Amino acid sequence: MLKVRAVVILAVFLVMAVAGCYVQQVPPAPEPRAEWVPIKISAKGAGAPPATAVNQAQARLMAERAAKVDAMRNLLEQAYGVTISSNTTVRNFITENDTIRARVDAYIRGAKIVDTRYLSDGSVEVEMELTLGYEFRRIFP
Repeated sequence: MLKVRAVVILAVFLVMAVAGCYVQQVPPAPEPRAEWVPIKISAKGAGAPPATAVNQAQARLMAERAAKVDAMRNLLEQAYGVTISSNTTVRNFITENDTIRARVDAYIRGAKIVDTRYLSDGSVEVEMELTLGYEFRRIFP
């Protein structure tokens, strides 16, 4: 009985040792193609000064920041796309509630401000550009 138990334990140990040595082959990343040249995309964003700003300088800085964030969101919409979800409630053949949400969930790096325009009403427009290189094409072939 003791020999059988020892053989079973040894067999289980050997199976676990062999299974631990299994290496899964990862397919190589695609090689760059001639048509995979860097792509430049550009987008504009606008920001309005908030009514709660303490002074002119704060209002201008907040409008500039809002314009920059809006431009980045517009860049991401072009590069990665937008997720749209909607929900409609109907009662007695009449629409009671219609909700549409747009969502962009991505990471942006390397966007550059090309132009900043300060308008007479205190709002700011920012134009940004982003270069999508080979790494982007590897992620989204």
